[in-house]
Amino acid sequence: MQIELVLALISAAVALASAAIALWGQVRTTRLAADLEGLRVTEQRRFDAERATARYREPLARAAYDLQSRLYNILQQNLLAVHLERGDERERAYVIDNTAFLIAQYFAWTEIVRRDIQYIDLGQDEATRRLAKIQDDLAGSFQTDRHSRLFRVFAGEQRAIGERMIVEDARGPSCVGYATFLDRLAVGHDPLVENLRKDVRALGADPAAARPRLVALQNALVDVLDFLDPQSIRFPRERRSKVTTGQGFVGTQSRT
Repeated sequence: MQIELVLALISAAVALASAAIALWGQVRTTRLAADLEGLRVTEQRRFDAERATARYREPLARAAYDLQSRLYNILQQNLLAVHLERGDERERAYVIDNTAFLIAQYFAWTEIVRRDIQYIDLGQDEATRRLAKIQDDLAGSFQTDRHSRLFRVFAGEQRAIGERMIVEDARGPSCVGYATFLDRLAVGHDPLVENLRKDVRALGADPAAARPRLVALQNALVDVLDFLDPQSIRFPRERRSKVTTGQGFVGTQSRT
């Protein structure tokens, strides 16, 4: 009788041990599966962030390069005095309209990138978070009231201008070209774009007033380029140098 009891107790203990081991194995498996899922989600977020950055790297960099180059020419090459004040009607129209276009074009690509990035967990990707910070700093340079009113564009206005410049096609969102921009100017009136054109005209009469803001914008755009093209593969390093507030006209050949 005692032997049967002992055997029963041993069997019960073995059963309990087996159950405990099985439960422990299930818990381990569940935890491992959760850890693997967490890694998968993290890598997917990182991949999405990198894809969003890579998808628009070239057009955003090009828009930043074109605008900073125009600002460099205004600040350093006396562009407005040469073409706006002493130029003919064609040259004046080009400087006014094209400068407004370059600003609007940058707003468009900024808005396109913002739309993609807002769906990504920026906390999971340092590079994407840095891009968002650089973009925010540049937007702040446009809207700050620390400088003159020339080229002051509020955050909502920046987005509105960008939205109106965006077109959708089979490849996704893009920015209208300069020809389409001119066609729109010819047939319609956009008060926000017209404000940019007025500021270019006013800048020709008093370039010093807007210099602090334009210098801040040009410097911030170079930061965007340094982020998007750190090895200077697409855009030469010597053609994206930062202007300082105290610099005057250097009298060398225009960069654009």
